Amino acid sequence: MTRPFVLDIGWIALADSIGVRPADILRQADLPEDLFQRERPTLESPAFLRLWAVLTNAMESETPGLDLGRAISPEVFSPPIFAASCSPNLAVAVERLQRFKPLVGPLILEPHNMRGGLELTFDALEGVALPDEYIATELVFLVHFARTATRHDIRPIAVEMVNPPTHPAYADYFHCAVRAGPFNRVVFSPADTMRPFLSANPAMFSMFEPALQTRLDALEKDATMADRVRAALMEAMPAGQADVKQVSKKLGVSTRGLQRKLTEQGTSFQIELKRLRERLARDYLLKANHTNAEIAYLLGFEDPNSFIRAFSSWTGKSPEAMRKVLRQVG
Repeated sequence: MTRPFVLDIGWIALADSIGVRPADILRQADLPEDLFQRERPTLESPAFLRLWAVLTNAMESETPGLDLGRAISPEVFSPPIFAASCSPNLAVAVERLQRFKPLVGPLILEPHNMRGGLELTFDALEGVALPDEYIATELVFLVHFARTATRHDIRPIAVEMVNPPTHPAYADYFHCAVRAGPFNRVVFSPADTMRPFLSANPAMFSMFEPALQTRLDALEKDATMADRVRAALMEAMPAGQADVKQVSKKLGVSTRGLQRKLTEQGTSFQIELKRLRERLARDYLLKANHTNAEIAYLLGFEDPNSFIRAFSSWTGKSPEAMRKVLRQVG
């Protein structure tokens, strides 16, 4: 079972903006009719996906991802998104979106600073199969969000999806083709990444941040220990703190307690560390021109040789050999 998250009240405004009654979509999705009136309306991912399916079907649109992505407004949809719009630029906004994304859906947002610009990849939470149009909505929203905040016609360098939409309206909106690729991603130029947000408001963000962090903390209490370990490792690895003692300290539990919880969930700290390192290593080899030394640093290895030996034990190939294979496939 995936971890639950709080259904944002902005869904009411979103449904209204596309001419759909919130009560109708709740009823058709077999959800409580008073869900939006609850102080903390919590959903598991399957219920969320039912809600999404009902909403998109009610639209009767050939391009629901495009229509929904453009309908999401920072001012009315979501406190986390509004907080991100208070950022000085897209680079900072993305950090805040990544931080608070678990509050608004079963999606993982991962930013990667590359030589050619800022790459944002989207992936589902483990065990969740997200519809292609949901991914499309997220990609459209990010571009729409950047354009709205800067009041500039920002054009991404690249947009890719595992299963890209065929409707030409998407390419017209992005000003570039949505190509097929091994990942769901959008890339912004360095200039657009640092372009000032006209909506920047540090004082407003300082007001929103404590409440959002409180919501995030409450969500983390519902997350599995494996979820929490993976999230902690993402921050700890580049700092060279990818060991069980450091992660336990960060999560506020004893080392023995952490190991016991993971054992109960059928995993272990070393298994989670290995899986995360291997997945990220493959991402870096495919999508960026990082050297082995740079990847070793990002993954928390002591030196490049340690990374090379570990990667070869995982895959049976050297990093460079795997890079060639992945890029041929991609």
